[in-house]
Amino acid sequence: MRLPAGFAEVPCARCGAFTPGLQFGELCPDCFKRRTTRANRLARLISLAATALFAAYVSFRIPPTPKARMWALISVVLVFLIVRRVVKRVAMDALRD
Repeated sequence: MRLPAGFAEVPCARCGAFTPGLQFGELCPDCFKRRTTRANRLARLISLAATALFAAYVSFRIPPTPKARMWALISVVLVFLIVRRVVKRVAMDALRD
């Protein structure tokens, strides 16, 4: 597909490789995969640390009933998932090339 300005290929914003189908400022598939890998690693580490802290806090604060422990387990899993998603999204935007 030709771009409106007449360019068939534009360079990757990170490595400068000319790739068909990119718009100006986008990453090529290789650079995008590298950034995604780095963001996933960072999100995994931060979410595990946040979840461990939250689980420690919750374990001291909940009453010892089975129903409370079930809700605590659900909340710990939700904290892991939400923190991981947020950190990955922020890391994808904020990571330097």
